[in-house]
Amino acid sequence: MYKPTILYAEDDRETRENFSMILHQFFDTVYVAENGKEALNLYHKYHPDILLLDIGMPYLDGLDVARAVRKSDTDIPIVILSGYSDRERLLSAVNLKLEAYLLKPIDNIQLKETILKLIKKIEDKELVPLRKELLWNKNTNMLIYQEEQVKITKKERLLLEILIKNIGNYISNDDLIIHIWQDDIPDHSHDNKLIQLIYRLNKKITHLLHCDEHLIENSYTLGYKIVSS
Repeated sequence: MYKPTILYAEDDRETRENFSMILHQFFDTVYVAENGKEALNLYHKYHPDILLLDIGMPYLDGLDVARAVRKSDTDIPIVILSGYSDRERLLSAVNLKLEAYLLKPIDNIQLKETILKLIKKIEDKELVPLRKELLWNKNTNMLIYQEEQVKITKKERLLLEILIKNIGNYISNDDLIIHIWQDDIPDHSHDNKLIQLIYRLNKKITHLLHCDEHLIENSYTLGYKIVSS
Protein backbone atom coordinates (compact mmCIF):
# COMPACT_ATOMS: atom_id res chain seq x y z
CA MET A 1 0.00 0.00 0.00
CA TYR A 2 1.23 3.49 -0.85
CA LYS A 3 2.63 5.44 2.12
CA PRO A 4 2.93 9.25 2.02
CA THR A 5 6.38 10.73 2.56
CA ILE A 6 7.40 13.80 4.53
CA LEU A 7 10.28 16.29 4.44
CA TYR A 8 11.19 17.68 7.86
CA ALA A 9 13.57 20.64 8.15
CA GLU A 10 14.90 21.86 11.52
CA ASP A 11 18.27 23.40 12.36
CA ASP A 12 18.38 22.40 16.05
CA ARG A 13 19.94 18.94 16.22
CA GLU A 14 18.24 17.70 19.40
CA THR A 15 14.80 18.86 18.25
CA ARG A 16 15.42 17.37 14.81
CA GLU A 17 16.34 13.97 16.21
CA ASN A 18 13.40 13.87 18.65
CA PHE A 19 10.81 14.89 16.05
CA SER A 20 12.27 12.54 13.45
CA MET A 21 11.56 9.64 15.81
CA ILE A 22 7.94 10.78 16.17
CA LEU A 23 7.50 11.17 12.41
CA HIS A 24 8.80 7.66 11.77
CA GLN A 25 5.74 6.39 13.65
CA PHE A 26 3.59 7.65 10.78
CA PHE A 27 5.88 7.57 7.72
CA ASP A 28 8.14 4.87 6.31
CA THR A 29 10.19 7.59 4.64
CA VAL A 30 11.19 10.82 6.40
CA TYR A 31 13.59 13.14 4.58
CA VAL A 32 15.46 15.25 7.13
CA ALA A 33 17.23 18.56 6.49
CA GLU A 34 19.15 20.80 8.86
CA ASN A 35 18.79 24.02 6.85
CA GLY A 36 16.57 25.57 4.21
CA LYS A 37 18.97 25.05 1.33
CA GLU A 38 19.23 21.33 2.04
CA ALA A 39 15.45 21.14 2.45
CA LEU A 40 14.86 22.66 -0.98
CA ASN A 41 17.37 20.30 -2.59
CA LEU A 42 15.68 17.29 -0.96
CA TYR A 43 12.29 18.52 -2.12
CA HIS A 44 13.40 18.74 -5.76
CA LYS A 45 15.11 15.36 -5.57
CA TYR A 46 12.40 13.29 -3.84
CA HIS A 47 9.12 15.24 -4.21
CA PRO A 48 7.71 14.35 -0.77
CA ASP A 49 3.99 14.54 -0.03
CA ILE A 50 4.19 16.84 3.01
CA LEU A 51 6.59 19.59 4.13
CA LEU A 52 7.22 20.29 7.83
CA LEU A 53 9.48 23.34 8.01
CA ASP A 54 11.01 25.30 10.87
CA ILE A 55 10.65 29.01 10.21
CA GLY A 56 14.13 29.97 11.42
CA MET A 57 16.89 28.13 9.56
CA PRO A 58 20.25 29.07 7.99
CA TYR A 59 20.62 29.92 4.28
CA LEU A 60 16.86 29.80 3.62
CA ASP A 61 14.19 29.98 6.31
CA GLY A 62 11.02 27.90 6.26
CA LEU A 63 8.98 30.58 4.52
CA ASP A 64 11.65 31.03 1.85
CA VAL A 65 11.51 27.28 1.17
CA ALA A 66 7.71 27.41 1.05
CA ARG A 67 7.80 30.31 -1.42
CA ALA A 68 10.22 28.45 -3.68
CA VAL A 69 8.09 25.30 -3.59
CA ARG A 70 4.86 27.17 -4.29
CA LYS A 71 6.25 28.41 -7.62
CA SER A 72 5.77 24.91 -9.02
CA ASP A 73 3.48 23.15 -6.54
CA THR A 74 0.34 24.83 -5.27
CA ASP A 75 -1.12 21.76 -3.57
CA ILE A 76 1.51 20.15 -1.36
CA PRO A 77 0.58 20.55 2.35
CA ILE A 78 3.07 22.79 4.17
CA VAL A 79 3.25 23.09 7.95
CA ILE A 80 5.44 25.75 9.53
CA LEU A 81 7.00 25.41 12.99
CA SER A 82 7.44 28.82 14.55
CA GLY A 83 8.06 30.79 17.72
CA TYR A 84 5.70 33.44 19.09
CA SER A 85 8.00 36.14 17.74
CA ASP A 86 7.34 34.96 14.18
CA ARG A 87 3.65 35.91 14.13
CA GLU A 88 4.13 38.98 11.91
CA ARG A 89 6.18 37.01 9.39
CA LEU A 90 3.46 34.38 9.24
CA LEU A 91 0.79 37.01 8.60
CA SER A 92 2.79 38.17 5.59
CA ALA A 93 2.77 34.63 4.20
CA VAL A 94 -1.00 34.20 3.73
CA ASN A 95 -0.57 33.63 -0.02
CA LEU A 96 1.59 30.55 0.64
CA LYS A 97 -1.50 28.48 1.49
CA LEU A 98 0.02 27.08 4.68
CA GLU A 99 -1.84 24.04 5.95
CA ALA A 100 -1.02 24.92 9.55
CA TYR A 101 1.57 26.51 11.75
CA LEU A 102 2.55 25.10 15.13
CA LEU A 103 3.96 27.32 17.83
CA LYS A 104 7.08 26.29 19.71
CA PRO A 105 7.52 24.54 22.03
CA ILE A 106 5.64 22.07 19.86
CA ASP A 107 3.06 19.94 21.64
CA ASN A 108 3.54 16.30 20.60
CA ILE A 109 -0.19 15.58 20.63
CA GLN A 110 -0.91 18.59 18.43
CA LEU A 111 1.84 17.52 16.03
CA LYS A 112 0.45 13.98 15.78
CA GLU A 113 -3.09 15.24 15.21
CA THR A 114 -1.86 17.57 12.45
CA ILE A 115 0.11 14.78 10.77
CA LEU A 116 -2.83 12.34 10.89
CA LYS A 117 -5.13 14.99 9.40
CA LEU A 118 -2.71 15.58 6.50
CA ILE A 119 -2.24 11.87 5.84
CA LYS A 120 -6.02 11.40 5.66
CA LYS A 121 -6.32 14.39 3.34
CA ILE A 122 -3.72 12.91 0.99
CA GLU A 123 -5.32 9.46 1.07
CA ASP A 124 -8.80 10.87 0.39
CA LYS A 125 -7.44 12.82 -2.57
CA GLU A 126 -6.20 9.59 -4.14
CA LEU A 127 -9.58 7.84 -3.88
CA VAL A 128 -11.91 7.84 -6.89
CA PRO A 129 -15.56 7.08 -6.02
CA LEU A 130 -17.12 4.59 -8.45
CA ARG A 131 -20.24 3.48 -6.59
CA LYS A 132 -21.47 3.85 -3.04
CA GLU A 133 -18.62 2.52 -0.87
CA LEU A 134 -16.75 1.31 -3.97
CA LEU A 135 -13.52 3.26 -4.49
CA TRP A 136 -10.37 3.11 -6.58
CA ASN A 137 -7.05 4.14 -5.02
CA LYS A 138 -4.98 5.86 -7.74
CA ASN A 139 -1.69 5.41 -5.90
CA THR A 140 -2.00 1.73 -5.06
CA ASN A 141 -4.22 0.75 -8.02
CA MET A 142 -6.50 -1.07 -5.58
CA LEU A 143 -10.25 -1.54 -5.73
CA ILE A 144 -11.80 -0.95 -2.31
CA TYR A 145 -15.28 -1.80 -1.08
CA GLN A 146 -16.45 -0.85 2.42
CA GLU A 147 -12.81 -0.07 3.29
CA GLU A 148 -11.67 -3.57 2.32
CA GLN A 149 -9.53 -4.43 -0.70
CA VAL A 150 -11.38 -6.30 -3.44
CA LYS A 151 -9.46 -9.20 -4.98
CA ILE A 152 -9.03 -8.66 -8.71
CA THR A 153 -6.72 -10.24 -11.27
CA LYS A 154 -3.75 -8.50 -12.84
CA LYS A 155 -5.63 -7.99 -16.12
CA GLU A 156 -8.70 -6.68 -14.29
CA ARG A 157 -6.42 -4.22 -12.51
CA LEU A 158 -4.89 -3.05 -15.80
CA LEU A 159 -8.36 -2.67 -17.29
CA LEU A 160 -9.60 -0.53 -14.40
CA GLU A 161 -6.38 1.46 -14.35
CA ILE A 162 -6.73 2.75 -17.92
CA LEU A 163 -10.51 3.24 -17.73
CA ILE A 164 -10.30 5.24 -14.49
CA LYS A 165 -7.46 7.39 -15.82
CA ASN A 166 -9.86 8.34 -18.59
CA ILE A 167 -13.04 8.21 -16.55
CA GLY A 168 -16.10 9.47 -18.38
CA ASN A 169 -14.53 8.87 -21.79
CA TYR A 170 -14.69 5.83 -24.05
CA ILE A 171 -11.46 3.93 -24.67
CA SER A 172 -11.20 1.99 -27.91
CA ASN A 173 -10.87 -1.80 -27.95
CA ASP A 174 -7.43 -1.51 -29.52
CA ASP A 175 -6.10 0.84 -26.82
CA LEU A 176 -7.47 -1.42 -24.07
CA ILE A 177 -5.96 -4.52 -25.62
CA ILE A 178 -2.54 -2.91 -26.04
CA HIS A 179 -2.58 -1.75 -22.40
CA ILE A 180 -3.83 -5.01 -20.90
CA TRP A 181 -1.95 -7.53 -23.04
CA GLN A 182 1.30 -5.60 -23.13
CA ASP A 183 3.49 -8.63 -23.79
CA ASP A 184 1.32 -10.07 -26.58
CA ILE A 185 1.15 -9.40 -30.27
CA PRO A 186 -2.53 -8.46 -30.68
CA ASP A 187 -4.66 -10.61 -32.98
CA HIS A 188 -8.39 -11.21 -33.50
CA SER A 189 -8.58 -13.47 -30.41
CA HIS A 190 -7.91 -10.51 -28.15
CA ASP A 191 -11.26 -8.93 -28.98
CA ASN A 192 -13.01 -11.92 -27.45
CA LYS A 193 -10.57 -11.98 -24.53
CA LEU A 194 -11.44 -8.35 -23.81
CA ILE A 195 -15.19 -9.07 -23.94
CA GLN A 196 -14.77 -11.97 -21.51
CA LEU A 197 -12.55 -9.94 -19.17
CA ILE A 198 -15.07 -7.11 -18.95
CA TYR A 199 -17.96 -9.55 -18.54
CA ARG A 200 -16.24 -11.25 -15.59
CA LEU A 201 -15.32 -7.97 -13.91
CA ASN A 202 -18.82 -6.52 -14.32
CA LYS A 203 -20.28 -9.73 -12.90
CA LYS A 204 -17.87 -9.64 -9.96
CA ILE A 205 -18.80 -6.05 -9.11
CA THR A 206 -22.58 -6.44 -9.53
CA HIS A 207 -22.41 -9.48 -7.24
CA LEU A 208 -20.33 -7.53 -4.72
CA LEU A 209 -22.71 -4.55 -4.72
CA HIS A 210 -25.90 -6.61 -5.01
CA CYS A 211 -27.07 -4.59 -8.02
CA ASP A 212 -27.73 -5.07 -11.71
CA GLU A 213 -26.05 -1.95 -13.12
CA HIS A 214 -22.71 -2.62 -14.80
CA LEU A 215 -19.65 -0.57 -13.88
CA ILE A 216 -18.25 -0.76 -17.42
CA GLU A 217 -20.46 -0.05 -20.42
CA ASN A 218 -19.85 -0.71 -24.08
CA SER A 219 -20.38 1.32 -27.24
CA TYR A 220 -20.05 -0.70 -30.43
CA THR A 221 -18.27 2.15 -32.24
CA LEU A 222 -16.44 3.89 -29.36
CA GLY A 223 -15.26 1.14 -27.02
CA TYR A 224 -15.70 0.98 -23.25
CA LYS A 225 -15.96 3.42 -20.34
CA ILE A 226 -16.60 3.51 -16.60
CA VAL A 227 -20.14 4.44 -15.62
CA SER A 228 -19.70 6.19 -12.26
CA SER A 229 -22.55 7.26 -10.04
